[in-house]
Parts: sequence; C-alpha cells; structure tokens
Amino acid sequence: MGKNSIGSTIAYFFLGEYFSDALRTTITVVLPIVLFFYLGNPEAAKGIGVGALLISLTDLPDNRLNKLKTALWSIIVFFATTLVVSSVLDHVYLTAVVVIIAAFSFSMFAVYGQKLALIGTMALIVCTFTMGLHPARPLYFSTCILIGGVWYYVISLIQTLLRPYRSLHHAIFECLMSSAEFLHIKAKNYDVSVPLDLQQKAAIKLHIKVNQKHELIRNLLLTDKYAMNPDNPKGQLLLERARLLIDLYEQLNAVHYDYGLVRKTLNEGTSLQLIATLIEILARELEQLGRHVRSAKAYKGEVATNMAYHQNRVLLQQELERLNETQRLIVLKVMANMNDIVCIIEMIRGNERVPEKEQQELSGTIAYPLFITGDRFSVKEHLSLKSPIFRFSLRLAICFLFGFLLTWQLEPSKYSYWLFLTLVIVARPKFSITWKRNLQRLKGSMGGVVIGLVMVYLIKSPAVLLSISVIFLLGFYAFNRLNYTISVLFITPAVILTLGSYQGHFDHIVHDRIMFTLLGCVIAIFATYLFPVWDSRQLKTKIADAAKASIHYLEVAIQNRSERDENQSRMARKNANLSLSALSEAIESARQEPLQKSIDFKGLYDVQAIIYQVNAIITSIYLSLNHNAEQTDLFLVKQIVNNLGNEAILKNDAAPRIDAMGVNDEDHSTRQKLAHIAALSLDFKRFSAGFWG
Repeated sequence: MGKNSIGSTIAYFFLGEYFSDALRTTITVVLPIVLFFYLGNPEAAKGIGVGALLISLTDLPDNRLNKLKTALWSIIVFFATTLVVSSVLDHVYLTAVVVIIAAFSFSMFAVYGQKLALIGTMALIVCTFTMGLHPARPLYFSTCILIGGVWYYVISLIQTLLRPYRSLHHAIFECLMSSAEFLHIKAKNYDVSVPLDLQQKAAIKLHIKVNQKHELIRNLLLTDKYAMNPDNPKGQLLLERARLLIDLYEQLNAVHYDYGLVRKTLNEGTSLQLIATLIEILARELEQLGRHVRSAKAYKGEVATNMAYHQNRVLLQQELERLNETQRLIVLKVMANMNDIVCIIEMIRGNERVPEKEQQELSGTIAYPLFITGDRFSVKEHLSLKSPIFRFSLRLAICFLFGFLLTWQLEPSKYSYWLFLTLVIVARPKFSITWKRNLQRLKGSMGGVVIGLVMVYLIKSPAVLLSISVIFLLGFYAFNRLNYTISVLFITPAVILTLGSYQGHFDHIVHDRIMFTLLGCVIAIFATYLFPVWDSRQLKTKIADAAKASIHYLEVAIQNRSERDENQSRMARKNANLSLSALSEAIESARQEPLQKSIDFKGLYDVQAIIYQVNAIITSIYLSLNHNAEQTDLFLVKQIVNNLGNEAILKNDAAPRIDAMGVNDEDHSTRQKLAHIAALSLDFKRFSAGFWG
C-alpha cells in the first residue's frame, strides 16, 4: 500500500461514519456525567452516563423507523432490567437466581432476530453493571438509566432526521471499495507470477465481503418506507444506485474463465499485461467513485477520458491484430466485459437512471420486500435442544451459575462483575467465534492494562487522567464496529483511569481486571463443550444447500430473458450467493474447532472453489444478451443437475471438458459455458463424495 493510499485511508476514517459517530456518542455520554458531577450529584452522573454508554451499543446503522423501534425496545428493556436487578441486590441468592434467569431469557431474544438479540445482550450487560454499581436507591438509579437512554437516542434520532440516508451512503461507499478490492484481485488472475490457488481463495473471501455489503444496503434501503416512496427523488436515486451496484458486481464476477488456460493461451505477447493494467485502472476508478458516492450530486469525469485507460486499450486493440482466432476471442470477451463495467461506473457517477420504460417495468414487477432478509421466528420451534439458540441460552445460564459459585468462594470484590461481563461478551454459540473473542479480549485487555499502568506512572493529575480516559473512550467507539481487539485496547485503560481516579487503588483495579477477565475467558471456552454447536457437523448440509441453490440459479439463467420472472430470477441469484457465503463461513468456523484434524479441508476448499466458479459462469449465461433457451443443451443440464445434486451417475455421464474459449461461433456460447459447468460439476461430485458418508 502506497503513502497516498495510507493517507487516504486515514483521512476517510476520520471523515467517515465510524469516527463521526464515535465523536458524537462520546460527547453524548460524557456531557451528562460532567454536568451532574459539577452539580454535585454523582449518583445521577453514574446512572445517566452508564445508561447512555450501554444503550449506545444497541444503535447500529439503520433507517428512521427501525431506529425508533430499536430505541423504544432498548429504553424499556434497560429500565425494567435495572429496576428488577437493583431491587434484589441485598439478597445474594435471589440476585443469583434473577441474573441466571436473565442470562437465559435475554439470550433467547435471538429468536426474534439480530436487532433484539443485540438488545438482549446489552440488557444482560446492564445486569452486570448494576451488580457492580450496587445502587442504594433502585428506583432512582433505574430512572437515571432511563434518562440516559432517552437522552442518547434523542440525539441519535435527531441526527437521523437531519441526515436520513447517511448510513446508506456509507454502506454504498464501503460496497464500492470492496468491489474495487475485488477488481484488484481479478487483475492478478492475468499475472503469471501469482499462483492461481491463492487468487481463488482471496476472490472467495472478497465475494463473501461484497455480498455482506449488498445485504446491508438491501436492509437499510428496502425497509425504509420513506426512501421507497416513488415520489421521493432521493430515495429513488439510492434505489437506482443499489441496483447498479449489484449489476456492477455481476459484471465483475460474471466472466469466470479457466484462468490457467487463459494464461497458457495468451502466454506470448503483451495481452495479459495489458488486460491486468486495464483492470487495475478500473479498480482505481471504482475507488475514486467511492470517494464521491456519499454525495447525492453527480461529479465530472469519465473512465473513457482516463488517458491511461485509453492508451492501454488502444495498445490492446493493436495487439488483437497479432493474435489467432482463439486468442482474439478471449481478449474480445474481456474487453466487452470491461466496457459493461465502464458503463455502470459512469451511470453511478453521473446519477443516471435506467430508461423510464424499463424503470416502470422493473417497479411494477419487482417485489422488493422479498429481498429483505427478514427475521422469521417462532418461539415454540426454539424450545428444544435441537435449537442452537436454546442450547446457547442454556449454556450461558449455566456459565452464570458457575460464575456465582466461583465468586462466592473468592475474596469479596466490588469488581467481580467483570467475570460476568466477560462471559456476556466472549461467550458465543459457536466454538470458533468464542475462541476468537477470547483471544481478542485477552490481547486487548492485556495491552490496555499496560497502557493504563504507563499512564498512571507518568501522570499524577486525576483531571488529566480523566481527560485521557475520554480520548480512550472515543477510540473504543471508533473501533467497536471495525476491530474488537483494538476497541478493548482502548476501553481497558479508559476503565482503569476512570475508576482509579474516582476510587483510587489502581493496583487493585488492575489485579481484578486481569483475574476476572481470565476466569471469564476460561469458563466460556470450557462451556462450549456443553451443548455444543459444531459447524463441522453442518458441512454436509451447507454443501448440499449451496449446490441446490446453484442448480436453481442455473434453471433460471437458461430460460429466455423475456420469459424470466424478475423476482424469481433475482432471488435465485441472491440465494446462490448467500448459500456460498454460508458454506464459506462454516468452513472457516470448522477450521477452528477441535474436530478439525478429521476434516479434509483441501477437499472442502476445492468444493467451495468449484461452486464459486459454477455460479460465476451461470451469471455469465444469465447476463448474456445473445442467450436464448434454444441454445441450451438439455443433456448437459441434466448432467450438471445430477452431479451437483449427488444423484446416480447417468450413462455416458463423463462430459468432455471443453476449453472455455474453444468455440468460435458466438451462437454456441451457452453450450460452451454449460460444458464448462458440466466438467466442473464432475469435479464437484468427486471432491464432495467424502462428505456424504
């Protein structure tokens, strides 16, 4: 990464959503604390400050209506939780019973979707803070928590009302940057010095990342009734941008060649180098577009007027004259693909819209609510050990029980609640995520302790230490959604400096912070073997789901364009991408599990790569303007379905592998692609055979 890139990254961080949100949140949290301490009411300062601090962590990017719903749920749940827990704190055993029940109940909030799952987690953290603060007046303290929550969300909602599409613009920006990163990876496919298997793994990781960005954009935009109103020009512009972003990624991913064959075929001459250079220029254009896309205004500049792009394109066209027919066909298809990418970039850049007639047809046929990843829930379905949510909730309740038994055996400490806080934060349904969170919390905590001790050793003024703790709090918020380790690295010295300045005994605070964090991490790790959720045992299902989604996507793609159902087609494409992402995540999760030594990860990565290639070629068929159903070889389709579906082998099933560019007649392009998929599906059947036993 060059100096300019590093400088740009730093500038975007400080000017972007993460830092500006962190600054606003820090001011919102600190302001009432300073005010009420100044007025001589430390109890109110602590209550309102803690309320604002904790409720801020439920505030994720969202539209106005959803933020209002989140605010109401959070405020009500936080108030009720604080009131109940603070009222029973004088009764040790009753406190344990209430908090253990809360651990189970709040974990079950995940049944109702991710937003309520987060509210449940934060409500459990409210329990731990209430135990630690042990307020003398339960109702007064609970009211302060309520005021802190209302105060925070009033500020947050005002910002959302003033800039309703801010989070959506930022999500589009991140999506474009991820797409640019994906293009940089694609360029290296034409660099003979870079191993293709490494490129494949990198491309799949970015594929997952870009699809996650697409999901965020869908959920931010399609659930916003104001933005989706046809009479709202800004909303319609953002909707158009979202469409173009998905079209752009399709073009980035659609033409998936046998790159080994392409390298071999174009080995002589400068074609490979010129193609790589052109793709790199397009990637930089995407980055440039990302820098401006957070504005609703169009801006000047076109890819076509980029001198470097124009010069290299002329050189590539000149190179065409020296190539044979097969080589020329490869280069022409790559150039056509780049032309489509350029067109989409310029449409996004100029705020252009699809033709009005086409837009009316799309608006009339696309059922947008279908594309929202909704929260389908039924409590009855999850009241069983078969449910991962129920298993985790039960496990966390047992962890809390063990935590209480352990703290009762230790010397009494006002900071023992850190053990429960650590359990809430690091314990996760899956072993892999729990293990990762443990490492992150331990690294961040230990590093933060060192930083805190250095600050205490060098600075003796409580006022200066408290000021520095505010800066650390800002760092925590800035990195909380980006890097958990760094966020813990900031919050740990913030806690040490704040508590030490207020209560003294820095050595005691540091000792307890380390001890209870370690105990919480150890309990969380060992507890994962109690009612475990193993991704390694889900791999067969994930492979089958991904293959099934690819088959359905193929069935849609080979239809005539005029006969396709728009909703069915787009859902098939979305499900194929999401199922591949789910498989990829399960593979990476299984790699961290104790059973990893018995798993053939090489075979898994081969299966993953094949499905990725198959989906890319299907997308190429789906987008092809020259495709019609008459070109479809039904025998090849049947072979593909049988191979991906792991069904019995047909007679003469061994379809010959046809080179990706081996047919000159464009009318046969669909059959050519199907033959390529058929050959890949045979490899899929071979590599996946070991996972069906």
